[in-house]
Amino acid sequence: AVVSTQSTGGKVEDFARDTSCDKNDYSILQANHKFLWDSTKPKSWEEEIAKRYYDKLFKEYCIADLSRYESKKIALRWRVEKEVKTGKGQFICGNKACSEGDLLCSWEVNFAYVESGEKKNALVKIRLCPDCSIKLNMVKKVSKVKKKKKPSKKKKKRKARKSSGESHDDAASSTAATSSSDIATVAEESDNVWAGPAPETLVKTNEEEMDEFLDDLFL
Repeated sequence: AVVSTQSTGGKVEDFARDTSCDKNDYSILQANHKFLWDSTKPKSWEEEIAKRYYDKLFKEYCIADLSRYESKKIALRWRVEKEVKTGKGQFICGNKACSEGDLLCSWEVNFAYVESGEKKNALVKIRLCPDCSIKLNMVKKVSKVKKKKKPSKKKKKRKARKSSGESHDDAASSTAATSSSDIATVAEESDNVWAGPAPETLVKTNEEEMDEFLDDLFL
């Protein structure tokens, strides 16, 4: 190699391998990443790697980059496992440059973004401190996540008392009806004891008793 460079007047760098087409994991993820994946299967091994990375992300809350909020631009991404364990984005402000953990508020954001030249929208949730919430509202109008109201304990107690009173009345009426019907059937049986001949008692053989036992066993 040294002889050829001296004879032709070239350089050692001329024999270096072209690395312009080389790809690493980061470049593959950057080229094939999607904010939201649908149910369609990946068409290539690069998309398969990006889909596997997407499946490991936690998509309950987002992490935001509000460094360009004055230009009315924000960036959002899903949380990784390390952030979930530390509480970042849920118990700590979701702005990546903020570590405030008090008075956090949940917001619903209609995130509009461009992916592979196509405009898309996604409704996501993010938790921010009061200062970062102001920055977010300067970029776009967002709606505050409202908690569902639970019925008060007083109303529950009133409903329980009413239902227990009604069930008690129904039980009392049903017991009264059954007792009167039982008295009537006992009276009828006592009257019909001497109406006909004495009932015959059937004596079962050992084989019949064994057959019944086996039938009950295999039911």
